[in-house]
Amino acid sequence: MTKYKVAEHKTIRAKKRDFLFLSAEKTIFEMDPPTRDLLGRWSEAGEATREEVTAWLTDLSEAERDELLEGLLARRAITPANGAAPQQAPHVHASDAKIPLKTLILHVTEACNLRCTYCYQAATADREARGVEQAMSREVAQRAVEFLFEHAGPLEEVVIVFFGGEPLLNFEIIRFVVGLATEKAQEAGKRVRFALTTNGTVLTDEIVRFLDEKGIGVTVSMDGNQNVHDRYRHFPGGRPSYEIILPKVKRLLERPHSRPVVARVTVVEKAGRVREILRHLIGLGFLEAGFAPVTTGHSDFQLDDAAMDQLLQEFKGLATEFVEAAQEGRFLGFSNLIDLLVSLHQGEVMNYPCGAGLGLFSVDPEGRLFLCQRFTGQEGFRMGGVFEGFDHARLTRFRQDAEISKKEACKECWARTICTGGCYHEACVREGSHLKPNLHYCAWIRKWGEVGLQAYCEIAAERPEFLDMLSVSRGYPLQADGPFEQERGGSNEEE
Repeated sequence: MTKYKVAEHKTIRAKKRDFLFLSAEKTIFEMDPPTRDLLGRWSEAGEATREEVTAWLTDLSEAERDELLEGLLARRAITPANGAAPQQAPHVHASDAKIPLKTLILHVTEACNLRCTYCYQAATADREARGVEQAMSREVAQRAVEFLFEHAGPLEEVVIVFFGGEPLLNFEIIRFVVGLATEKAQEAGKRVRFALTTNGTVLTDEIVRFLDEKGIGVTVSMDGNQNVHDRYRHFPGGRPSYEIILPKVKRLLERPHSRPVVARVTVVEKAGRVREILRHLIGLGFLEAGFAPVTTGHSDFQLDDAAMDQLLQEFKGLATEFVEAAQEGRFLGFSNLIDLLVSLHQGEVMNYPCGAGLGLFSVDPEGRLFLCQRFTGQEGFRMGGVFEGFDHARLTRFRQDAEISKKEACKECWARTICTGGCYHEACVREGSHLKPNLHYCAWIRKWGEVGLQAYCEIAAERPEFLDMLSVSRGYPLQADGPFEQERGGSNEEE
């Protein structure tokens, strides 16, 4: 007789209502009291046959018992105890050689006019050998655009990101690419979106007007107020950059934009000012700001355990503020939480932590293809070139080796479908290999996942349409059905 067990899960209590997060499926259900009580008892028992479970449900009719159990089986909330839990079909298989190309990150120049102390774009061996910082030519830029559309397959939309160095130091190539890619998109019957990451130091009225007119999404690297920002973000020789950036960024932010302007903050050493920094940046006019701990092996900069705990507390505080704002119909531009909520709302199970090496690649000024922007210039992560094409042998090997199923430490982690092992570059720096999970980060990401689940369920309980709005803001279509369902129907609120 088949015995069943409750699938790996997390339960969340929000607004006097109960929710169930299924780890393997990355789905969230609202539970009514009978479902909640049954799964609680079943979890304590460990394993039980269907007949044993039926005997527990004396308060339900036979039809109600059958409906409840069939619903739990269909949603994979319960699984056979003597076998592996069935897994949702993976997003992509390593053997898929024809994954369409969605995003190219163009390193239009290696040059940068700042010398940020913590920058991960340290000189690579080939750059040191050349002794010169290269800029992308029209020939390479044109071929990169052609390559994108040749490999986009059936996709209706493609993305070009301008990166560096400081990409605006090669503004004429950006202007050229935007014109060419727009023309190619019209010919192919596709849409093309553009994005750019800048340090803000060389923005001019002409550039600001161009970015606005062409609908280019802009991310400004800005670490906070003047004292925080100038500590590490300075010009060669140590001259601070905040006072140079501020009036230029204000001109950018003062214009109405078809695409949002957001800030990207690198958190270094101390992490107790995140809420203050977010308020400062939103006060300047940024729609959102995202925070990332510095990626470095240098002990002078990286966050220690105490600082990471402090960062988590800051994130928790912002999550509380975000939920309160959402329940009032207000938007708080805390990108980290927004991205997590959208990921939960979409419920898409991925075999990889990001699109690097799948539908996303970076292109250096010579036209070489790399895994992502953080590995640009590192020969070990080269995946071909826009002139010669993909290195399919290397690409297939990466896709096979990088799958989450190959990361033993992730197999028993309830949060594996949330982080999928974490950033390849972070793992390379901190763990010694891009194929390893970010073990130094695991406990933190599980706690952050719990914060995200709590925030999600609190919003879902009172303002579920707000979650739809967040997903649409990230480019997802409005879902016909809600992202979470309620077992057996009816309100489960208990006074």
